[in-house]
Amino acid sequence: MTKLYAHFFKSSLMDRRSFLNRTGIAMGAGIGLPALSAFESITPREIFDNDIPEGWGDLREMFQLEPGRIHMALMLLASHPRPVKNAIERHRQNFNNNPAEYWENNFMTAEPRVIAAAAEYLNADPSEVALTDSTIQGLGILYTGFKFKEGEEILTTIHDHYSTEKSLEFGAQRSGAKINRIALYDEPSQVSADEVLNRIKKNITPKTRLVAVTWVHSCTGVKLPIKKISGLIKEVNSARAEEDRIYFAVDGVHAFGLDNIDIQDLGCDFLAAGTHKWLFGPRGTGILFAKKDAHDMVVPVIPAFSPAYGAWLGLVPEDHLNFSHLNSPGGFHAFEHRWSLDEAFKLHMNTGKENIATRSKKLNTMLKEGMSEMAHVRLLTPVTDEYSEAINGFEIEGSGPDETVKKLHEKKIIASSSPYRKSYARLTPSVINTEEEVMQCLKALEELA
Repeated sequence: MTKLYAHFFKSSLMDRRSFLNRTGIAMGAGIGLPALSAFESITPREIFDNDIPEGWGDLREMFQLEPGRIHMALMLLASHPRPVKNAIERHRQNFNNNPAEYWENNFMTAEPRVIAAAAEYLNADPSEVALTDSTIQGLGILYTGFKFKEGEEILTTIHDHYSTEKSLEFGAQRSGAKINRIALYDEPSQVSADEVLNRIKKNITPKTRLVAVTWVHSCTGVKLPIKKISGLIKEVNSARAEEDRIYFAVDGVHAFGLDNIDIQDLGCDFLAAGTHKWLFGPRGTGILFAKKDAHDMVVPVIPAFSPAYGAWLGLVPEDHLNFSHLNSPGGFHAFEHRWSLDEAFKLHMNTGKENIATRSKKLNTMLKEGMSEMAHVRLLTPVTDEYSEAINGFEIEGSGPDETVKKLHEKKIIASSSPYRKSYARLTPSVINTEEEVMQCLKALEELA
């Protein structure tokens, strides 16, 4: 292995200038989008130009989903659409044929290409986007690496997933920071921006250093007004010294791939998201975004590979490393999956982020309006799409969540229950579902009365 690294960073790259060119680190520039290496094994993106869906039926046809079932739980883990599946298979074949040479010849171009695709989707700079294996890994990197001082406060909520709670606890244990968890609303179906903003503002203190929330709560389906929270924090910061600035971090996984996201407009400092849910990306992939002026607040917790490895070898100046270089965990990943992630971003961009957002809202509003009219159903999720996305949590009178999910499975409807201390059944239509499937779900719920 030592000889392999020596060959990779010295013989293959030949000299410092070659290394800088292949990693996309030109003097005074961030990651670029280099051309493919002479080892022409990576599938060019253009090969999938014919896989642009002309309608929702065409998009549905790209998925190898089991027929005869209504898939209403893809928010847990996506099925790979055809462009992603094809790319994964091509990478897998090349790795199986000649793993060492395939990795050597493509590593320096593959990851910058994926990062560039993620940055384009977010409207971010590539230096602001690190690659991860999941939302949880991104949250762990962010919260355990955040530069808290002893006595500083983290303002977070009681509505977050286990992964946020534990990552914040790990960070607080290391630094001596304090955690303040609050309820942002009492009744999820009646949540309002005023209620959320008032509770956050009331609980910010002079020691508050980080506000950490989840965009869409996977238990109840409540969607927080992130842009308005960003505005509130900006207003508070306007009266603070820079060294006392509050940073705003978001677990964005259940809006990522659904909402028409523009990270500049959203206004948060950090956003973590898995890309193997609503984005339909390869399983085991994710991103962590950090705004440029917040990069120095995160200390890397997992050693990165290129180009950070090159800096360790003395081939890259330390001051040329950015957030993306330092916080994309190194090691040997399932590269056939990671290197295919750009195809998922391309599929969404070709379909249109606004089109996806509109289609998702239509299907989910149909479902929620139907559920809200049933006397035996308690819908936890707000009906309005202003405060909900595509997770619809509910209770059936006289039936627990696991029992409800089991009954729906018997009717060939794949539902899920939320893995929280208080659990609810969930139906989560995505853009590959149809109006007919939503109506069949409503009919099934009526039969559970």
